[in-house]
Amino acid sequence: MLTLILAGACGSSSAGGGSGGAAGARGGGGQSSAPGGAAGSALGGAGGGAFSSGVTFWSDVVPLYNAKCVPCHQEGGIAPFPLDNYTDAAANAGAEKALTEAGLMPPYFMVHDGSCGSFEDQRALTAAEKATIAAWVAGGAVEGTPVSIAKPPKPVLAGAVDVTTPMFAPVAQGGDLAEHDEYRCFALDPPNAKAAFLTGYDVSPGEPSIVHHVLVYVVEPQSPSAISGQTNGAVMQALDDESPDRLGWPCFGGAGDGLDAASVPVTWAPGQGIVTYPEGMGVPIAPGSKLVVQIHYNLADPASTGKMDRTTVHLRFADSVTRQLAFALPDPFLDSLGKATPDMLPAGQSDAKYTWSRTGRQLGLGGLASVDLVAVMPHMHGRGLRQTMTLDGACASHLEGWDFHWQEFYFYKSPPKILPTTKLSVTCEYDTSADTAAVLPGWGTHNEMCLNVLMLALPP
Repeated sequence: MLTLILAGACGSSSAGGGSGGAAGARGGGGQSSAPGGAAGSALGGAGGGAFSSGVTFWSDVVPLYNAKCVPCHQEGGIAPFPLDNYTDAAANAGAEKALTEAGLMPPYFMVHDGSCGSFEDQRALTAAEKATIAAWVAGGAVEGTPVSIAKPPKPVLAGAVDVTTPMFAPVAQGGDLAEHDEYRCFALDPPNAKAAFLTGYDVSPGEPSIVHHVLVYVVEPQSPSAISGQTNGAVMQALDDESPDRLGWPCFGGAGDGLDAASVPVTWAPGQGIVTYPEGMGVPIAPGSKLVVQIHYNLADPASTGKMDRTTVHLRFADSVTRQLAFALPDPFLDSLGKATPDMLPAGQSDAKYTWSRTGRQLGLGGLASVDLVAVMPHMHGRGLRQTMTLDGACASHLEGWDFHWQEFYFYKSPPKILPTTKLSVTCEYDTSADTAAVLPGWGTHNEMCLNVLMLALPP
């Protein structure tokens, strides 16, 4: 993935608020194969005739489930079973205890104990909340006296307007770098009729089983492209003309070869949910620009053959902001494909490490005195274990227990500053024990990446 940062003229929009409402209780979605047991062994670990802890579902468990689990764990939510009623909660009690004790649900994998950055962690369970769930299960999952409690609604991005990609049938492009994958870009008109600022987004994949990620680039057609003497508009037309029988164009690493994007304000991957930028922050979107939507289709599963997708991006706008946001997507591991011999991960290791470093200037700060690092979104593929980032040697983020299916922006309570001279270092760790040959970086799902998406607030 190419390093990209919003040009200084456009630059003071800041993404934040995290996965907002969705984050609140993504808990459980996609984690149906829970340790500690299936739904049937409901009180797994409680042991028949367990003692009564005095903790009941209605008085003690419902309030915390409502706050952090039910937005996803309800009928029509993304989670595999509801937690808004006693019958379902009791039937899955063993899984609830095991997953919450292990820190897997609600999914919040950034270390947030203050040892490595200061993060907004309201979605994660506290030690006391974990203890309440454990005591309820160990005490026999007692129901208690039912009470009337308002159920939180499923998360939605209020005030959003939509753009939608055309119906498309992806085809794997093959080769060592995208054996089972297709990267396709589609140019869409922005939905705003006048200049406005993007302040939040959500993505609804049409066929979630094949959509690996979605990025949205802002491209100004009349601006110069990366190809001397050509505008972005001319390059987009040429790219589109190369495959007249298929919609869009291939686009590894960005919006398309030769295009110079102004920003990349939307980054979505499985588990992301709604992203709300911090109050007063946004990304400028001019009505004459194009939104180039890049979709990475993962077609490794033979069952994906013939599947079609039409993805919708939900966008929320404001007329003005106090600070603009910029984004950097550095991945020197992937960039090493440009070398005669690319960097690779050694095979057969339970913990293979890759470290890269860049200064703020190399990330594109240019003449800015400093920017605030509002949020980070680590990204690896299937072998990932953890990722750590330091700023001038001080720990700034540490994601532990990487799970491809639960990716998101993690927002800082106290955003650190990045100066042009600041040295940013990222270490990604992988399990390559099942590999018999060195692992190449690449765009394909079976390759690896070492990316940390940086959300940056420019000076007011």
